[in-house]
Amino acid sequence: MSSGKANINYSMQSFDITKANYLSNLPVFETKDLIHLKQQEIINKMNRFYGKIIDIHFFMLNNKELTNNQKLDYCSIERYFMKLYLKEIIKKG
Repeated sequence: MSSGKANINYSMQSFDITKANYLSNLPVFETKDLIHLKQQEIINKMNRFYGKIIDIHFFMLNNKELTNNQKLDYCSIERYFMKLYLKEIIKKG
């Protein structure tokens, strides 16, 4: 059972009114650099698309037994990702 007494000693400075926390100092209200975040998002997309282009290209180079129809399919997929990559380059501009 508890005796009801707590041995907690707070300094009086923690209750000082002159050191009040203002909302603007809290981390929730930190300003974010939205332009930098948008640029980083575009760069991440570009890297993803470029990686897919390279993967498809090397897959086609390393698989000699692909039929012409399969090669055309992979080329169209590679072209699709190239378009997306170029769109992101234009956005980054």
